[in-house]
Amino acid sequence: MQRFRIRTLVDITRTYVFKESIDLFKKKQQDNFQTLHQTLEMRAIIFTEKDPEIITMDWSEYGYSKDEKTWEWEIYTERDDLFELDNNPVGGMLHDVNFIPFTAGCDETAKFQSNFFSADLKPTNIIFELIDK
Repeated sequence: MQRFRIRTLVDITRTYVFKESIDLFKKKQQDNFQTLHQTLEMRAIIFTEKDPEIITMDWSEYGYSKDEKTWEWEIYTERDDLFELDNNPVGGMLHDVNFIPFTAGCDETAKFQSNFFSADLKPTNIIFELIDK
C-alpha cells in the first residue's frame, strides 16, 4: 500500500451534488473532484479515508502568491508502484493530470492563466507527493 498527498489550488471540494438544479456552485466543485478522481483512477484504484481539506499554503515558487487557499487530499492504493513512471513514484500522476480541464470560479483564491491541471508545467497548480510506502 502506498499513500500520497495531493495539494491543489483548484477547488476540489467533495459536495456530492451531481445535478445543476440542486446547486450549480456545488456541482462545479463536485465536477472538479470527480475529474481529478477519475483521472487518477485511469491508472489505479484509489482509496481515501476523508474528503479534501482546505489549508493555506505558500505557492510563490510555483507562480502564485504566498497565502493561497489549497485543497489537500490524501489517497492510497492497495498495491505499490502503480503511479511510478520514469523512476518517479508520482510520475504517472504528473503525466496523466497535465492539460485535464477543470472549472474555475469556485472557491479558489488563485487566478489561473488556463483552466487545466498543471503538475509539471508552469505555473503549477497541483502537487503530488508520496508520503508512505
